[in-house]
This record gives sequence, C-alpha cells and structure tokens, in this order.
Amino acid sequence: MDKVKAVFLGTSWESVASLEVLHKSDVFDVVCVITMPDRPVGRKKTLTPTAVKEYCLVNDIPVVHTENQKERYMEVANIYEPDIVVCKAFGEIVPKEFLEYPKYGCINIHFSILPKYRGAVPIQKAILDGEKETGISIMLMSEGLDEGDVLAIYKENIHEDDTNISLRERLVKKSEEILIPTLRDWIDGKIVAKKQNDAEATYCWQSDISKEKAEIKWEEYEPEYIERMVRAFLPWPVAWTRLEKSQNRSLSNKIMKIFKAELVDMPNEKDAGVLWSNGDDVFFSTKDKHTCLKVTELQIEGKNRTDAKDFLNGIGFSLKN
Repeated sequence: MDKVKAVFLGTSWESVASLEVLHKSDVFDVVCVITMPDRPVGRKKTLTPTAVKEYCLVNDIPVVHTENQKERYMEVANIYEPDIVVCKAFGEIVPKEFLEYPKYGCINIHFSILPKYRGAVPIQKAILDGEKETGISIMLMSEGLDEGDVLAIYKENIHEDDTNISLRERLVKKSEEILIPTLRDWIDGKIVAKKQNDAEATYCWQSDISKEKAEIKWEEYEPEYIERMVRAFLPWPVAWTRLEKSQNRSLSNKIMKIFKAELVDMPNEKDAGVLWSNGDDVFFSTKDKHTCLKVTELQIEGKNRTDAKDFLNGIGFSLKN
C-alpha cells in the first residue's frame, strides 16, 4: 500500500512533536511543510527559523512560507498533491480552496474539549477558569475558528499544581500517541465526524494572556484566581504586580514577577497586596484576611529570577525585620 501523502502546517516546538510522528510513521509521507518565515531573534536580530523548519532542514523535508497568500497555498496543493493536511499550532488563516483540496481533508489538533475554548490560548484559559479537565480535539479544519467537525476527543485531568507548561507538555505527549491511530481510523472510514454544538461554544483570544491581563489586582481578584494566574501565565507573560505597599524602600514601585506560589492559611490584618515576610517565607496578603499567597520563585525588575530564600538574603532582607 502506498503511503498517504501529507502536508504539515506548524510552527512551534509542540508542532514538531506531531510532525515527527507523521514523518516516522509507516502510513504517511510528509511531502511538504508550511511554516512561518524566519524571524529576527535576540538583541542582534538574528534571523532564526521556526522549530518546525529546523526539524525539516535536518530531515530533508521541503519547506514553504506561504505568508497568508492564497496563491502560495494552491501552489503547494498543485505541486505536492496531498491526500491529507495536518495542522498544529500554525499561525495563519488557511484559505478555503486549500482546505477543500485533499481528499481526506485538513486535520487540526486543538488542545481543548471542543466546542469549549475555541481560539488561541485554550490551555491557559482552562487553568485561569479553574477547570478540572481539558483535552485534545482532533478535528476537520473549516473557515470558522475551530468550528470544524470533530473526529476524536481525548480528555485529560488538570492537576491542582498544573502550569501552562506542565499541562501543555502532557497534552503534547498524548497527542503524539493518539494522532496516527486517529488518522488511520479516519482514512479507513472507521470514524464519522461529529458536528459541534455552536450554542455551547466559548472562545479564548491571545489578548486573554496579555501583559495587562497578567497584572495581579489584589483588592479585586479572589485569592484562588490569583494563584491560578501564576500557573496560567507561564512561561509568558508571567503574573506580576507593582510593589506599592512594600515596607522596603528599595522595592517601592518595583515590578515583581511571580513564577511559583501557593495559597496558605495565614490569618492577618494587612491590606490586600502587601508584601511581607515572617523571616523564613515571603507572602502577599490578599482580600481574604485568612489567606495569603506564599511566593517561592520571583523576579524583581532589573534583577535575576530567584527563590524566596535568596531574595530574603538579598534585596528583600529588610522584610525580615
């Protein structure tokens, strides 16, 4: 049996995981990859390829940059004649004509239980909202945002200490395991695609995890939401606060990024947002007079990321007093 000719669309490290299982499978022949163009990176603005392109260069897979041009997509279709297109974390709007070209359709791997959390940041939004589970939806691509019919859904529990990083890594690993079996069943006619219930759809946007949204508003937000912010906003933009109520003058009005924290039962009469220490640990008081946020990894603007112990032995020393 001839291999199924596949074109892959993707950009990030998590896209590489899906591309690799396709490339190594005995079912698919990845004939071309479409990824984003090289971007300037770092202070020297060095042009750097995407993680997907780097994989392709090592494995001699043809790479194309379509740059949102419909004619470029159709050139790929006409030259490589794919039987199927597979997409993960790509970054461009794919034209209708290209979506309709392959006989087995264009398949997208989306990290939520559709129709909930259509859009760009489903993992972060699920954590922010305090969801207990999320998952992977393997779906047909359509013109609408994540509106296509669903081939398969895998569900995954969200742990109480899950961050965007840990949960994403787990979902990427699971997607590697389920992608090929799901695609084989689809091609073999063993799957009937199911329409989504648009009435149940919710959406999440890149703006939901902007730097502005990552600012902690101590007097407004519940402690539980603040703790979820810390976990959801890793590795970017990172939950942050301006130290307006610090007893340390050298910290006054400095921005602190919070990388790791937990809620603790700590009765106090301090105003919400006050940074303080009991000599061993670093805390923020919250609007709940019985709950504080214990910070274990942080970064003060202009300083390196550090743990609470080194912070108290350095710039935060006066908090011990």
